Amino acid sequence: MGSPFSYRPYVRRGEIAARADVVLRRSLAPALIAVAIAGSLQCASLVKTIFNPPQVGVDRVEFRNVALTGTDLVVHIKIHNPNSVGATLNHIEYALDVDGDRLLNGKKEDKTEIKSNDTSIIALPVTINYTGLKSGIAGALSKKTLPYGFKGKVILDTPVGAMNFDINEAGEIPVPDRPRFDIEKIALAEFGVTSATLMIHIKVSNNHDFELDIRKFRYEFSLQDNLISAANINVDRSVAHDKSMSIALPVTLKVLGVKRSVIDMIKSGKIKYAMKFDLDIQTRFGPMTIPYERDGLTSLY
Repeated sequence: MGSPFSYRPYVRRGEIAARADVVLRRSLAPALIAVAIAGSLQCASLVKTIFNPPQVGVDRVEFRNVALTGTDLVVHIKIHNPNSVGATLNHIEYALDVDGDRLLNGKKEDKTEIKSNDTSIIALPVTINYTGLKSGIAGALSKKTLPYGFKGKVILDTPVGAMNFDINEAGEIPVPDRPRFDIEKIALAEFGVTSATLMIHIKVSNNHDFELDIRKFRYEFSLQDNLISAANINVDRSVAHDKSMSIALPVTLKVLGVKRSVIDMIKSGKIKYAMKFDLDIQTRFGPMTIPYERDGLTSLY
């Protein structure tokens, strides 16, 4: 029989309920977590079933105009939506590198509807100016093609939220032939005690479908690596499509001002020459200067 004075702790009813609630939560927590994970997986599976990611890429690159100063092209971006519900193109971010130089970096806002079970082609016009290249127009025109890289991101608004798609395209830009510059012949016009005059016959050919207005040119003419003459010459002549222009350029050298080996070379009738030529022309694309260099061994006429 217990003593009437034995100790029995007093517990309030509220505390008993709180303790019971904690025990219940701890016992139910693993089950709730499992249910949440299963629900999340089911949602993800349901979303994937309802809306498959569209296929995005570059369909083709179309060159509209290839000129001496730059190129106009259109990048056609293809978006294929295999779903039974449509989406909306939000915008396109893009960057264009040409010959290793970043020439364009932009964003095109576009709210085009991408229909269900259909393929949409989005045209992105791009203009490239060769002056943006480190090598400039002269460097561009010295090549047959220029490598380019097109990188972009397409952002779509879909029933399951925004989706981003990266695109990447590489290729080559054709470069038009610049006007041809040829040294047809070098003739000995006069040889005296104090000076000698050479006639350099130059031909400039326009192989384009537009007229060229030739304003002036600058030249440097050397014999055996000795600079003989340099000058600016005004021309102001037009050369029609598929036509040419001939220039007879007199170059006079002072006998006493050059090395004996140069005089002996001229007397021999065979000369080693080098010529730098900067042609200033006006085209429908604007003014530009095109450099040329020629060297070789030729007989005097």
